[in-house]
Amino acid sequence: MTKKVVSVQDISCYGQCSLTVALPILSAMGIETVILPSSVLSTHTGCFDGFTVHDLTDEMPKIVNHWQKERISFDGIYTGYIGDSRQFETILSLRNQLNDGGLFIVDPAMGDHGRLYPALTEDIVEGMKTIVSKADVVLPNITEASFLTGYEYSENYSKEQIEELLQKLSGMGPRYSVITGVTFEEGKIGASCYDKETGEYTYYFSDFVDKVHHGTGDIFSSVFVGGMVNGMSVYDSLRKASDFVVASIKATIGDDSHYYGVHFESVIPTLFDN
Repeated sequence: MTKKVVSVQDISCYGQCSLTVALPILSAMGIETVILPSSVLSTHTGCFDGFTVHDLTDEMPKIVNHWQKERISFDGIYTGYIGDSRQFETILSLRNQLNDGGLFIVDPAMGDHGRLYPALTEDIVEGMKTIVSKADVVLPNITEASFLTGYEYSENYSKEQIEELLQKLSGMGPRYSVITGVTFEEGKIGASCYDKETGEYTYYFSDFVDKVHHGTGDIFSSVFVGGMVNGMSVYDSLRKASDFVVASIKATIGDDSHYYGVHFESVIPTLFDN
């Protein structure tokens, strides 16, 4: 039977991120993808000025209530960018529609390089903590992990510090804590994971491409979610997501007009590989 995932995040109409990457990626992985948009933006906020934002906070509980009346359930909930702290209550109520064994996966998309994204405030950080506490998996980058745990952010870190940060994240509730954008050696970047039930740490590294590309965090999370919901191990999900991001970046090299995202579409056939 086809798995069904609901993704709760914004629609950035232009820019290849959030729901515009989650929908095609999860669908390509054989998962029926349902959306609960948190807001509609004209573009993403990474490299565009004057973007427009239409908040959908008031619509979200109406949508969830209708799904409940229709007895619609899900095999996974995947959250991303949340722009209003009132939306966290709706997300928590959505958990009641998870099937037995369903996964609640939180990508706390709040910032990078030690800063919150434009328009986000501390109340989003506090609200994000409430859904992380109920999650099965949390998928922050180092900046987001630092905001969630109160751990001092640094551009330089050791393996021991990353593992301490992973433990702090799991101490908030999730079984699996994943930190993306981790590197310990030149030319390699990837992700680390801690399973608090087994006490095991997992790492996977890919080639590092020294150029900023917007939307890659959303792409990573979407592939990772697809892998986990399809029954892949955490390690294989990390591997698949990391390799897909690197392949998407490499497919974009040389196209200077594509500064706002990556050509992930041309790499979608690789999702069919194990």
